[in-house]
Amino acid sequence: MTHIINVLKGIVIGVANAIPGVSGGTMMVIMKVFDRLLGAVTLNLKKLKENFVFLLTILIGMAIGVILSAKVLTICFDKFFVQTQFFFMGVVLGSLPMIYRVATEKQKFSAVHILPFLIGLGTIIGVTIASMSMGGNSVHTSLDAVTFIYLAAICIIAAAAMIMPGLSGSLVLLILGGYQTVIQAVDEMNIPILIPVAVGIIIGIVLCAKLITICLKKWFRGTYAIILGLICGSFYAIWPRETTSEEIVDGVKKTVTEGANFELNTTGIIAIIIGIIGVMLPLSMDIIDRKKNKAAAE
Repeated sequence: MTHIINVLKGIVIGVANAIPGVSGGTMMVIMKVFDRLLGAVTLNLKKLKENFVFLLTILIGMAIGVILSAKVLTICFDKFFVQTQFFFMGVVLGSLPMIYRVATEKQKFSAVHILPFLIGLGTIIGVTIASMSMGGNSVHTSLDAVTFIYLAAICIIAAAAMIMPGLSGSLVLLILGGYQTVIQAVDEMNIPILIPVAVGIIIGIVLCAKLITICLKKWFRGTYAIILGLICGSFYAIWPRETTSEEIVDGVKKTVTEGANFELNTTGIIAIIIGIIGVMLPLSMDIIDRKKNKAAAE
């Protein structure tokens, strides 16, 4: 049963990682696997062996989540863009109390932590503004040496963001110009394109996991202050808005309009209701988990 639950958690994390603006790292915290994943993802063969089954079940779930996202979420964003964005905004909002409680369990924040919070907040807002002002991106469907290096490099950076709570790996991919290539490759199972993507993600996760572990050991509250800033800034990133981009189709550059702006109409009201449901999900999970821990302690 534990393995099935881990696969389901992995699916949620995988879905989150496929959506620009939604943090897979935040979902790892919500799913209560963040610390164990960081400890397990290492070049230490002994730790890898000890956590092999755990890592395998999470990775299987993440792969399923990403594959489903490439198909199902495309439909959601095409037909229910505002509602979908509000749902994930709700999930992020509902996770904030739990993350704050973890960060301040031993000691409260002080005035000195305002700066790292603002750094995190400013970083995600700046990244989002950069993505909105970004020019068109070509979709790569065939592989050569230059494309391999390019995809591997941007996926290393995206993977580092992917496991950091508050940051969105897919949003980083969008900024660096590889998001459409990766999503299309997943949807079409374009294996040659997915090879450098997988290589970059593995390298990024292993390198960044060690760095985050060190930061949490040496600067626990400061690191969480940055994380909370990143999460708060993600609301700006996720807020539904209409965007335009340029794609090269059959050698012809075309302007494509995506998304939609929020309006207080029937669609907007439904989106708010769905957002409230999103808020309740992590809150409910946290309440249930705390009750189980309390009962176990008694």
